[in-house]
Amino acid sequence: MASPTLNDTELEKEYGRRNLPVGSVIFDQPGDLGYQCPFGHTGDWLSFSEFKDHIWCYKCKMDYHYAADCQLRRMCWMSDNQWRDFIARLPMKPQVIEGIQHFPDCEIPHEVESEL
Repeated sequence: MASPTLNDTELEKEYGRRNLPVGSVIFDQPGDLGYQCPFGHTGDWLSFSEFKDHIWCYKCKMDYHYAADCQLRRMCWMSDNQWRDFIARLPMKPQVIEGIQHFPDCEIPHEVESEL
């Protein structure tokens, strides 16, 4: 469990560990928000890392910084306004990939359908 540039001890020192209260439930996983690792893995391959600001890829077995290493594509369920608001709320500007990421069970809002 390390990042491409830091080992676990260095990750903990530089970023710290997530402190989620016992019984916390994360509703939106990174793949649900449109993230993919540098090698294109998304969906169930990704979860939030034990380290702050990082995403864990089960396929790569690596922690990636969500903005510096990972890429982000607008999800099919997000309207244009939701997408802009989501990006604006992030503390760092992510690497945005053009286009829309689709999943088989994704319900496409009417506003997004007209853009396709």
